[in-house]
Formats: sequence, C-alpha cells, structure tokens
Amino acid sequence: MTLKTLPLGDWTFSQLRKLNYLYADKTSYIYDLVQDGKKSYFLSRPRRFGKTLLLQTLKELFAGNRELFKGLWIDKSDYTFPKHPVLFLTLSTNTDTPELFEEGLLSKLSAIAKKANLEIKEKSPYLYFGSLIGALREKYNSKVAILIDEYDAPVTRNMGDLNVAQANAQILHNFFSVLKETEVTEDVRFTFVTGITRYALTSMDSGPNHLFDISLDPKYAGICGFTLDEFDSLFADRMEHTLEALKEARYMKPEAKVSDLKKRIYKWYNGYNWGGDVRVLNPFTILYFFDKSKFDSYWYQSGRPGHLTPLIQARPLDFVEPNLGTYAASELRTSELTQLEPVPVLFHSGYLTIDKIKPLSTLDTGANDTEYIDAYTFRLPNFEVSSSYYKDCFSVIFKLNSIKELDTMGESLKKSLLAKDGAQVSSLFRDYFTSVSFYQRPEGEKTFHAFTHLILTTLGFTVLSEVPGSKGRMDLCVQLSKGVYVIIELKYCPTLEKLPKKEENKILALEAIMNLSNDLRVQGLAKAVEEKLNGVGIARLFSQLPEPPSSKAEREQVLAQAAEKTLTLDERAEVLAQLARKNLPHEKLNELLEEASTQLASSKKNIDTLLSKATQKALKQITETDYHSVLRPTAKEIIDLAIAVYGNGSAVKAVFGT
Repeated sequence: MTLKTLPLGDWTFSQLRKLNYLYADKTSYIYDLVQDGKKSYFLSRPRRFGKTLLLQTLKELFAGNRELFKGLWIDKSDYTFPKHPVLFLTLSTNTDTPELFEEGLLSKLSAIAKKANLEIKEKSPYLYFGSLIGALREKYNSKVAILIDEYDAPVTRNMGDLNVAQANAQILHNFFSVLKETEVTEDVRFTFVTGITRYALTSMDSGPNHLFDISLDPKYAGICGFTLDEFDSLFADRMEHTLEALKEARYMKPEAKVSDLKKRIYKWYNGYNWGGDVRVLNPFTILYFFDKSKFDSYWYQSGRPGHLTPLIQARPLDFVEPNLGTYAASELRTSELTQLEPVPVLFHSGYLTIDKIKPLSTLDTGANDTEYIDAYTFRLPNFEVSSSYYKDCFSVIFKLNSIKELDTMGESLKKSLLAKDGAQVSSLFRDYFTSVSFYQRPEGEKTFHAFTHLILTTLGFTVLSEVPGSKGRMDLCVQLSKGVYVIIELKYCPTLEKLPKKEENKILALEAIMNLSNDLRVQGLAKAVEEKLNGVGIARLFSQLPEPPSSKAEREQVLAQAAEKTLTLDERAEVLAQLARKNLPHEKLNELLEEASTQLASSKKNIDTLLSKATQKALKQITETDYHSVLRPTAKEIIDLAIAVYGNGSAVKAVFGT
C-alpha cells in the first residue's frame, strides 16, 4: 500500500489536491461558514496551525474550482460552487515603519489590480482598497470574497517598539474600517481574517467590530489542527511502521504496542482546545514526527512569535509565573498594546490552552436573577510545550542564544555545588537574579522562592520545597545525586524600600544618568533650574552670554549647565529620579551602581554600605541555623547554601557547611 506524501513545507490547497498529498478534510466547517448569514469572520489560532491552508481552501472554493474538491465532504453536499472574484492578502510585508507598511500594503493591492487588468488611481491604501473591491465587483458582476492572512503581523513583529506597533495598529484600524462602509459592504460576499492575536484590532476605539469572532466558538473548535478522529483516519496506516522505527532507535520498549504509541503521541502533541469538547493535535509537529519517526519539540523549535520576546524581557516574572485564574471571553479578546496580559497573549500564541469552561456570574439583573457568561481556565497543552516553555522563558531572561545554553548553565552550577565552590555558586546565582528587571522585582520571599524553584527545575535539578525538619522547614532541598543534597534557605531583604527618600533618589538618579537620553536629562535639569530661578535670574543668566539662546534646545542646554552650580546634589538627584520613574528602561541595579556617572559618585559609597549591611545581617541569620541534623541520617554529604537577597535580588552570598 502506497502512503500519501506528508505535506512538509509550504504547500497550497491546490497543490495538495493535484498531487494527492495527505489532507485533513475541513470542508464541512467551511460549508457552515459560507452558508451562514454572518458573512464576516475572524479566526485566531497559533502559528503553524493551518490558518493559511484554510484561507487557500476558501480561495479555491469561491473561485469555483470544484474539481479540487472531488471526494471531499463539501462535494457531496448541496453547495453549487458559484464563482466570485477573490481578494487574497497576506499582511506579512515589511512593517518596520508605518511608512513601509503602507507602501507594502499599497504594492500588494496594486499587484491584485494588475492581475485583474484593473487600473486604480488612488494613492492611499484605504481608498485603493475600497476602489479595488468595487472594481472587482463591477468587472466580474459578482460580489467579492475577501481573505486576509496574518493580519496582525505588522503589530506583533514590532512589539519591541511600541510606537511603531501602535502606528501600524492605527493603519490596520483604518484599513479594515473600509469594510464597514455601506457601498463597500454591498460589494462583498464574504470576509475571513486570520491572525495569532485579536488585540491588534481591538486596541483601537471603535475598531472593525463587524468581524464575527469564531475563535472560541465550539462549533469551529476543530477547524484547524488534527482532531482525534482525523488523526486516526489519516495516520492509522503509518503507526506500525513508526512504532518499529522507534523501537529500533530504542525510543520505545520492545514490547510496546500501537496503543502505547498512540498514548505517547497524545501526551506529546494533543490537548489544544478552543471551546467545547473537541481537542486537537498540533498539525505541524505531527507531520514532522511521522517524517522523522522521533519524538521532539518540532513546533516549539520552529520559532518563538516575535511579540513574545520583548514582553518576556520587560515582564519576566509575569510570564514565568502567569496567573492562570479565570478569564471571561471579553478579557481574551480585548487589550491595550501597552497593557497586554500574559495569559491572553500566551493562549493566542499556543503556549496555553483552555482547561475548563465554567459559568461566571455577572451583575444581578434586578429581578432576583443572576446572569452567567462563559469563563475559562487554562493549562499548558501538552508535553512538547511544558518541557520547553520555561526553558524558553529563561533563555530570553538570561539573554541566551539558544535553549541548549541552559544545559551548560545547569552543569556549571552542579559542578560548583559538588566542589563546594562558594564564590562560583555566588557568581552564578547573582547572574540569574540580576536578570530580573528592576521594576519587576519580586515582592516578598514567596515570589523569590517560586522563581528560584523554577530556575533550578528548568536547569534540570530535582527540587523539593518546604521540607520539614526538626528546626523548621527548609525552603528548598536540591538533590544532586543519590545521597547528595543541597539545602537552600532564602531571605528576602527589600532594603531599597526602607532607604531614606534621598538615598532612594540617588539610586534612581544613577540609573537615569546611565539610561536616559541626553535630551531627557537636559530637559529635566533645565526645567528644575527654570522653576528655582525667577524670571530675573534667568534673564541674568542669559545676559552673561554673548548672544541669548535663540532656540528651545539651546535654552535647555544653558539651563542644564546652570544646574551644575545652581542645584545641590540632592536636588539634581530628585530631578533625575522623577525622570527615571517615568522613562527608565529595565536594567540591572548592580551594574548601574558600578558604572554610573561620576556626577553622583560621592553618594555611591554610602548606598553600597547600606545594602552591604543589610545583606550581612540576613546572611548571619541564615548561617546561624543548623540544618545538618535534619538530613544527617540519609545524606552522605550536606551542603548549606545560604542566599541573601537585597533590593531586587541582585546580590547572592554562599556559605558551605563542614
């Protein structure tokens, strides 16, 4: 029996059908879409889940190419395959600037017009879009089918630069708003838009709300990906051969059966859910699994969505420990670009999936009734994601080039612990903790405990939390090998929060000097001098110059220079601290204290002394506790690792027992 070829790579629906490649028949879902009266749809699914193939199928359907659908469900239905002009757009063009995005958008629309031998004279992509729809309707005497893929790429690819992301979101808002105009609506038969996220559309007021979102509709939960029934029918004839290959490579036991293989495949790749009872397997990774006959994280290795990296870097703790509480559907669909919540972002990106759907009570209606809406809880979908997600997060936080570097870090830490190399252990943990952004520092020992536990687990250690002993509970107990343990006691000392106001301002000012642009520093100091000096004083200052400053920039430079003589050290620190609170990027406090400008060098020693005293005090409290007796009966060797954390957790001390 000849097996159908696996469609690895980028294949269109037309190519798959003509070459008789393996294809999951989704035409029953498509039939419901095109026969429904809603007409305009939006679908959110993660990357590599078949959104583009779905749109290509719709393209051929509306083009009336019935021969491509022979043998599929819809060919046996009452659908008659009427022909419509199709406007197919992919928005993954050059989006580095709003200007380039608009230019690329206009170019794509022009290419569609040229192919249809239409001449559109509009220069704006919005006006061009509307005119093109009308021209297609008139030429072919049939309403237009509009299919738009990767609509949110101009926003998600620029999350590292919110100004560009927001500008591109406004362009999208204007572009899609064309479809709400009455004269355009009358020319459109069907609209289908896909993307990873919804917030690129909903982040704007009065956005394109005419698109009916089917992302969480149970009726369409299986429209992308392989359902269990589809998996059974498509891959049943490959199971035996794949099982033998896995046995030969010793990935499965010799006595394993096909049923065992299926369970393991489900564990690795099944579990995605977008409403209802239907769960699906990741199609991209399933195809590569059967091609390679090896369990691996194929989907995960295909790349992280571009918008996740800057979000994890800016808010590491929020993404390492997302709040998997209960969310209403509206909370998953709408959000401001500057205030994106981790759970919706991770859900839309494929790193979380729906665990349970339960009713959530709303306000009382006034008639002693309570209205309920659907609410969702979430979990990691499968082993492929759970085995890689935390490693991926920490590779971003630690600024590593690949996840594999984490294995090297784990080996370095284990080697240092076994060698009782306190200096090296301190250095390694200091590197880990200082990767947490200053404004994302954990509030209290509990969060630091969880973060440390995750780091150690991610690095491959076996870790137990809150182990009871004769003198209380040990925060963390790490098993290095049989009979060899490390006891970790964590102390959180938020010294920075207890510093006098002047000292805190000096720290923030040090950060500002290193991180704020020269323009911001000049503006801040200039404003402070201007407020302190009265009008006469400013006039006197300017009168000393050969020529009074003619521009605002020159005026600010003069006032900033005056700040050196006019403002005291503490006053300048206060000004820069105010700027830092608003504009300072997330950076490491320890590095800033060492590298800060000499303008405030006189205060650096005092700050270091305060922090050092707090650290030594916490360290003394830890090391005076005797934990040796707790594990002595079972452990051949006990190492006490005492970690004292101050401020944002950027300092670590290690002391080893005898």
